[in-house]
Amino acid sequence: MSLTPSPGVAAAPDSDDALAKVGPELRALYEASRAARESGRPLVLSDPTIRVVEERVTIDAVASGSVEDLKVHLLALGLRQVATAGRIVSGQLPIDQIPMMAALPSLKFAQAARSTTNRAGQGVR
Repeated sequence: MSLTPSPGVAAAPDSDDALAKVGPELRALYEASRAARESGRPLVLSDPTIRVVEERVTIDAVASGSVEDLKVHLLALGLRQVATAGRIVSGQLPIDQIPMMAALPSLKFAQAARSTTNRAGQGVR
């Protein structure tokens, strides 16, 4: 599979540590998505707390420097529903862009945003 970079975005490196700046859950999701596409089967998530909508995963990405630079680079990769807080950019990234995100010099680290359920008040009986 060839990854063509967007303008102003570096190509993903072809090495074992190409995904070193992303959490293990994003690496596993990317590999599962790739395997599903190649086999023609639907993507099955092993972690129900990871939010995937229409081939996109909700991420939290930490800027290595300027949060605005990271935001611009992630937008170029197709990030939607963008929000920023401090040095963090959050949004929905196409799963197939995870390696491109990992190659961004403006990225320090990224992980999947997790959904949680508030079970307060639901005691064990």
